[in-house]
Formats: sequence, structure tokens, C-alpha cells
Amino acid sequence: MMDSLCLHGGDTCDAGNPFDINSTSINSTSLLLCSYPARVAMLILSASFIIFANLVIKHKQDLRKKINSQQWFLIQMLMHPVIVGGTVYMANITGNEWWGLLGLPFVFNFGAEPMDFTKLPPRVLLIFQLFVYVHHAGPLLACLSCFSIQNNSQFALANSLLYAHAWSLHTLGALDYMKVLRKQKFFWIYMVQALFSTAFWWSSLQKGLEEFTLSAVIPLLVGPFFQYGGRWGLYEYIRYCRGYPVAGDDKYDAFETRKQMGELTAFALGALLVFVEF
Repeated sequence: MMDSLCLHGGDTCDAGNPFDINSTSINSTSLLLCSYPARVAMLILSASFIIFANLVIKHKQDLRKKINSQQWFLIQMLMHPVIVGGTVYMANITGNEWWGLLGLPFVFNFGAEPMDFTKLPPRVLLIFQLFVYVHHAGPLLACLSCFSIQNNSQFALANSLLYAHAWSLHTLGALDYMKVLRKQKFFWIYMVQALFSTAFWWSSLQKGLEEFTLSAVIPLLVGPFFQYGGRWGLYEYIRYCRGYPVAGDDKYDAFETRKQMGELTAFALGALLVFVEF
């Protein structure tokens, strides 16, 4: 991983090792100026979309519906796997965190989430949005150097495919909504894809780390934890609000319900396939 480089607008600067107390090539001020502009910009833009969603879109449903019905909005929903996976790949392979800022508007759906928040009670909405935004944070965190293996081509590809797979669910959902296909028929295809993408991710992680230790692995799990933890928590909360519907109920979604345990199993099996010698 990059100990001697820090990022600033796509350029690199010689920073020595910022974690070496004997290093005299950089001080805390220059490290801050060199490493964090992209992260600050991502925080500001994320906050802007959240504020826009709650202060504007939430109270102007006609505007939300107008945006959601635009062809460009539907296309960006369909392209989420390419856009999200692509920005993660470019951020990791180049070591340039500004790629995360490029993908951020698509991650937040430009603040116009395709759902009517006014139908949710305030307490329910708060918890609902918490899980939504935790889920959104996953690929953005994956673009940061502290939560990825920078300039490693195999891990960059594996990381991008992991998020492309996760966000392909938006594509399936959009196509199902447009009645182009039935999402329920793609469950096992989605699960097989999950197993292969997570196994490749774990394998690339193992090969990309100079020392495979718990302290080295945990930062790389931050992005997936936010990505999947947020999404799993969101749907479990939706199930709770719906009274835990079962097969036969109008509100029961077999794909989403089975996906919860399926994705967790795929992630665990992916790790086992890599680390356990049969």
C-alpha cells in the first residue's frame, strides 16, 4: 500500500511515511492539505444532496416525480453498476480519491431518491434514511486510499466488481419496474455472481497485502460493511415495518428476503474458498 504518497487533485507528492514518528519529510499541516481535499469535497456534496432531499424533494413530490420520470434519470439508474464500479476502479488503480466525487451524484440519485418519503412517519423516516445513507457510503469509502489497496490492478478490479455486483440490484429493480424482466427469476444468477465476485475480492485482498494481518484487513472491510450492512439493515427494517410478510402476502418480496442470507453466505463462502485449504 502507499506509504510514501499522498493525493492532491490527482497529483502525488512525496510525503514520506506519515505514520513514522521519525519521518521529517512531512508535518501534520502539509499532510492535511495534501490528503483530504477530496474527502472534504465528498462530505460537502453528500450533505448537499441529503439536505436537498429533505428540504426540497420531500416537500415537492411533483418535482421528484418529474425528475424520476426523465430519461436521463432512468438511464443513470440502469447504469449504476458501471458508474459505481467504474469510479471505484479508477480511484483504486490511480490512487486518486477525486474519482469518488465523480460517482457521488449517481450514488445519491442526485438527491431525488425514487420513493415518497412523505408516506413515512418521522421516526420511521429517520431510521430508513440512516440505512439508505450508510449503504450509499459504501462505494464512496471504497474510493479512499485508507480503505483500499492503492495502485494494485487486481484488487482495483476485484473491488470494482464487488460494488458493481451490489449495485446491479438497482438495475434489476429498474428493469422489473419497467416490466422488461421479472427480478424474481434472476435470484440464483444474482447469487452465483455474488459468490464469484466475493471470492475474487477475498483472493485479491490476500494477494495484494504485503502482510496479511487483522489490522491490515479490517480497513478493507469498512466499505463492504457499510455497503452490505446498510442495505441488509434497510430491508430488515422494511420487513419490520410491513409486519414481516410471508409468502403469499402482497408485500412479500421473495428475492429480497432470500437475498439477505444469500449475500451473507456468499461473502462467507468467498472467504472460505480462499483461506481454507481443502
